Amino acid sequence: MLFPLLKGQGYHGEQIVDWLDKLSIAAIAGLTLITVGMLANQEMITRRHDNAEGVAKGGEDSYALQMEMDKKIYEEVVSLKEQGHYPEAMAKLETIIKKYPENSLSYVYLAQLYLEQGELRETIHNYRRAVEMEADYVDERTPLFIGNEIKKLVTEGREKFSREKALKPKDKEVRKALKDVYYLQSRLAGGCE
Repeated sequence: MLFPLLKGQGYHGEQIVDWLDKLSIAAIAGLTLITVGMLANQEMITRRHDNAEGVAKGGEDSYALQMEMDKKIYEEVVSLKEQGHYPEAMAKLETIIKKYPENSLSYVYLAQLYLEQGELRETIHNYRRAVEMEADYVDERTPLFIGNEIKKLVTEGREKFSREKALKPKDKEVRKALKDVYYLQSRLAGGCE
């Protein structure tokens, strides 16, 4: 027998797998491994996506809960502010800051009260304190975003304090105000602390 591989038997009667059979088996095994890998990868992607949606949903719920609590905490401050009783509102805020030192909204309200009284330097400084505590104030994707309000003040403050620095180059208060302005400008532009 000159061509024993065509019939699948060797010279002594043993079964021989020809090279085409080996290649076919290897291809099937390879395709099976690739398919299993792709399915596993798709499952991981689906789980990550589901987890991300859950975190986002949880984040929205957390914002809503925090906003509801803040509404109760700052109710009197808002009322006093709307009535134009700024010193009383600031005194109430000082009490709240002592009770809730981690709540950055106190500094947002302080900034707004200082702005109503025309004190740009204190306004900008308190916005800086708020943003240092809660970066979401300058993140457009969050319900806490107040970046447009801050941006106007940064523009105004940069112009005003740059002029003052030219007139009083050694004034520490002016340099401190400019540092606050530059910090807020950097955060608005998406920079890190």
